Amino acid sequence: MPIVTNMGVAMLAEARETSSATVMLVLRFVRERGGVQAVADVLAAAGITQSVEELEEAMWIGYDTRIRLFEAVTDALGPGTMFKIGESAAADRFHPAIAQLLSAFASPRAVYYQLPRMVPKFSTTSSLALVTIGPTDATLSFHLHDGYAPSRLDCEYAQGLFSAVPRIFGLESAHIVQAECQSDGNPACVYRLTWSRRLHWWSWRSGRRAADRGFAALREQVQRIQLAEADLVSSDDIGEVLARIVGRAAAAVLAPSYLFVVKPTHGGAPLVHFLGLTDERAAELAPRLLEGDSLGSSAVVVDVASTRQVHGRLAALYPRGQRPMDADRALLEAYASHAAAALDLFTALEDSRREESRSTALLALANELATAGSTSGVADIIAAALPTIVECDAAAVLLWDAGLASLQAVACDGFEPDERQVLLATPIPASTTPELIGLLTNHEPVLIRADEASPLLVQLLGATRAPNVVVVPLLDGDLLMGIAAAVWRGHLTPEVHRAALTRMAGVSSQGATALQNARLLATVRHQSLHDSLTGLPNRVLFAERLDQALGENRAHAGTGTVVMFCDLDNFKKVNDDLGHGAGDELLRQVAARLRSEVRPGDTIGRLGGDEFAVLATDVPCQSTALEMAGRIVDSLNVPFHLAGQDLRISTSVGVAIYTGEGGRGERLLASADTAMYEAKRTGRNQIAVSGETASASSQPSLETELSVAIDRNEMRLHFQPVLNISAAGGIRVVGAEGLIRWNHPRLGLLAPAAFLPLAEETGMITKLDLWAMENACAALAGWAQPGDEPLHVAVNLASATLVDPRLLPTVRAALTRNHLSPRRLILEVVESRALIDLPGVVERLTELRQLGIRISLDDFGTGFSTLAWLNSLPVDQIKIDRTFIMDIPARSSVALVQGILALAQKLDIEVVAEGVETVDQLDTLSESGCALVQGYLLGRPAAIFDPAALERSSNRDLVLLAAHDTARGQRALSGRTGSGVHGELDPRNRP
Repeated sequence: MPIVTNMGVAMLAEARETSSATVMLVLRFVRERGGVQAVADVLAAAGITQSVEELEEAMWIGYDTRIRLFEAVTDALGPGTMFKIGESAAADRFHPAIAQLLSAFASPRAVYYQLPRMVPKFSTTSSLALVTIGPTDATLSFHLHDGYAPSRLDCEYAQGLFSAVPRIFGLESAHIVQAECQSDGNPACVYRLTWSRRLHWWSWRSGRRAADRGFAALREQVQRIQLAEADLVSSDDIGEVLARIVGRAAAAVLAPSYLFVVKPTHGGAPLVHFLGLTDERAAELAPRLLEGDSLGSSAVVVDVASTRQVHGRLAALYPRGQRPMDADRALLEAYASHAAAALDLFTALEDSRREESRSTALLALANELATAGSTSGVADIIAAALPTIVECDAAAVLLWDAGLASLQAVACDGFEPDERQVLLATPIPASTTPELIGLLTNHEPVLIRADEASPLLVQLLGATRAPNVVVVPLLDGDLLMGIAAAVWRGHLTPEVHRAALTRMAGVSSQGATALQNARLLATVRHQSLHDSLTGLPNRVLFAERLDQALGENRAHAGTGTVVMFCDLDNFKKVNDDLGHGAGDELLRQVAARLRSEVRPGDTIGRLGGDEFAVLATDVPCQSTALEMAGRIVDSLNVPFHLAGQDLRISTSVGVAIYTGEGGRGERLLASADTAMYEAKRTGRNQIAVSGETASASSQPSLETELSVAIDRNEMRLHFQPVLNISAAGGIRVVGAEGLIRWNHPRLGLLAPAAFLPLAEETGMITKLDLWAMENACAALAGWAQPGDEPLHVAVNLASATLVDPRLLPTVRAALTRNHLSPRRLILEVVESRALIDLPGVVERLTELRQLGIRISLDDFGTGFSTLAWLNSLPVDQIKIDRTFIMDIPARSSVALVQGILALAQKLDIEVVAEGVETVDQLDTLSESGCALVQGYLLGRPAAIFDPAALERSSNRDLVLLAAHDTARGQRALSGRTGSGVHGELDPRNRP
């Protein structure tokens, strides 16, 4: 079944009976005579709550709203107003599409002949018939359809429209006589029109105005279509893009209804978007439109196609019996070509983002699996990564329990809470699941469909809404460890199935290896953290838990953390008299007795030899700690049975208590150890208590150091050159980007990533940004100019800085102090949802541009609704993010970059390509028309910026690289091999 979307709800929630072209004509007339307030008063009097912009966006309103608007206008401006408004349509007030068509006619007679075909563009409630037509006279019959109440104001408006036709050709208005009126009970309004063909002395001016109006209408029509193209892809959601294509179709052709059908390139049901149709009518017409069947003479149907692919079909629909204008097809085809170009760009962006997301997910999967510490952690990572890598709706990982001979889900992603609960609680035994037996036998991927599965799986798949599941085994050699399952809730095409198997094979291989490692790691970790003799935590694990307990003291105010250090008295005598075997058995029995005397949440550790320690948390007071230590001493005084005899031993216990926040575990344990020796010194079988341990001093916090870094002159600026690769005579340096560094007194030179996030969290980012901007301007003033064109400097601003009231005064002062033209300063903002949602951001950017400063959108292509920003934010430049450059010359990346360059050229926006690191990338960007570049190939960030030296070195290195590439190609053709020198010249190998 196709996915059907009715865009009517997003517009005005009423019938599509009157075109907004009529509404705009009326409101323009009112505004010219009474101003903006008069328009607001008329709308209020008519009971219309929408704004003028919303009315134009809606494109159609209901008949009743139209009549209320006519009545309100007449009340405001007096009788006869509607005739004047209709007559004013001849004065450049037609919709551009209609004005263009009218200007192509040679005479009023030709226009009157075509008028019946124009009416459906403006109203679906009326029809016009031509009764008679002569050289200078015509009779028209205007009929309001049944179910609508006739209005004399509507009749008056129509008369004004019809009488104005001769004025288009420099003639006087037609004389009109109404023979019959529908308001008087007649079946239609009948108008007799006569006009003179006599030209006046000023007629040549009117004729020229008519021709100019035709050209102006054509220009406006082209501009509307071109602007629509940029708006079409100002979203990263395909549903919204397709809906906008339908909604903006009126920019080309006025029609009551539109229908757009697209077959997704990645499989699935067709997407259907429409305006002005009922759901039932759209569902009926959509399959016919997609299959290429005729929709009748009342429809204009065009392909939305580019040279790359056919995206779908678009139809403008008129009521049955109404025929479109002759030029409608050409206009709709022009619009469709722009829509196809927009979809090409959107598809390229979407494919690039999908591949980037998949690559990122695969890399993240490998990194996360490499650090996963448990089988459950591995399962969680695989389940979370599968939907992105495989493009499925949900995923799960089930582990094999050999003892129970069943699979048990341990991780899932993309399921509702109730579905997740069912999945995690339902084991799948091999004995009743044929699919599982086949998986155990063949070790091959399996496609399981709910309508073909065994009974248990049918029930489980139904409860979890998983009609199509692709399962791959996780194998350790021939041993099944578990399975990874990808779920599709819609139609699963063969193409998607094949792609899923390929991608899941890689995930399966990585996942199986990670599970093996996790199991091995669990064994090794347990052995490394536990005593092999008693099974108790060893010193390392005990210290970890002690540090953790001390760190949690903040949440348990008023209680303490207690360490009891226990040492067996005269244990060496046991080994000497009874042997080491008896000594080991004694240690095991001691461990068992200690377990019986502590609380479930306490930790017992064997620290080595005959030394044990007990960690107790949330101890309310010292008396409670001493009571616990007394129970331990008493339990160990009971005789042990060893080597056929009873043996009595004693123990000395040292107790250390810490209360408050923080604390250091090793100091607390050392205090307990010291107390234990005090207990032994006083006669053994004793308990001694240590004093409280003071909190350790710490280094100054990074936050504190950052707050005074500027005052201590620790901040530095490094500059990375921006170069013009299209300049005559070689590469030219046109400016640089200032990049902040922190020369930390303890940690050395820190990159921005090490301290800018902290600056944003603590509110210090604006202070750093303003410092960087002032110092960048000062540096720019001191640079030598290598050519005639002045250099510029770019500085990145955080969103908080952009709306800070100190920004504008600081910018003005820096420019004035350094005698700089504002055009030489570029302020970069990074696209993000936080920036676009920030109040006043557009106004602040506008103020900066009014000063003459240029605005650049950094990291273009990686943020929120990227293309929408080009319409909503006043920017002069975009910087294509390096993630789009790094895969050049891959075909998809080249297509994406070329698409961005083409769109930027149409919008007159400068483009800089970031992250250029190879000659292939540079050559491809140059061939694609990208003039400005930035990257390690042509210059790394440096504290000293010498434009002339940079130009010389860049041009020299590129000449050497080009010569080496040519020589290498000749060696390859001749079959010779050698190490060459390319590795020494390649900038990627430079320090």
